[in-house]
Amino acid sequence: MKDQYKTRFTLIQRIQTESRDDKTWEDFVASYENYIYVIIRSFKLSPALCQDLLQNVLLQLWKDLPKFEYRPNKCRFRTWLSVVTKNVVRTYLKSKAGRNEKQNIEYSSALHSVDNISDAEIEQIADKEWKIFILEKALDNLKSSISEKIMIALQDSFDNIPTRTTAEKLSTTEASVRVYRQRGTNALKKEVLRLNTELDM
Repeated sequence: MKDQYKTRFTLIQRIQTESRDDKTWEDFVASYENYIYVIIRSFKLSPALCQDLLQNVLLQLWKDLPKFEYRPNKCRFRTWLSVVTKNVVRTYLKSKAGRNEKQNIEYSSALHSVDNISDAEIEQIADKEWKIFILEKALDNLKSSISEKIMIALQDSFDNIPTRTTAEKLSTTEASVRVYRQRGTNALKKEVLRLNTELDM
């Protein structure tokens, strides 16, 4: 488990060195690209444009990460990521909106929307999306470490499905379902804490 889940601070340190390799970058992208994508989506752009911008953001991060300074008291890593993302999106939209073409009216409108989002609002968006991102990642990770019954009971609790209904689904007692839910909740809390520690530095 320790080998599988190296701290992301170590990963970022490796990326910041001149000897960074493709594997290190692939690890970084696998860890953060979904989060970056939902930040881009929060600007209410089309899915196709979001995919293009994701690649632009990743390219910018490849250039900027060596200059990143770890200062947890001033700026979380996820906040820095969201600021870089906003800047890339804005630069791209500005370059498109500046052309005298009818189809670029959409870019001008999108640029106006992005410009109206303050840094404080970006941080709020980052916090909200981060919680969703971490929760989904934690649930996905738990699938391989807890039983199917515990996972079903946990997911049913999120959906406010009555204990009796879950018990019937699992062919067990309501008391057992309550135990499953508690075990699932405890495991989820631990995984969320671990991911927050490793991914947000």
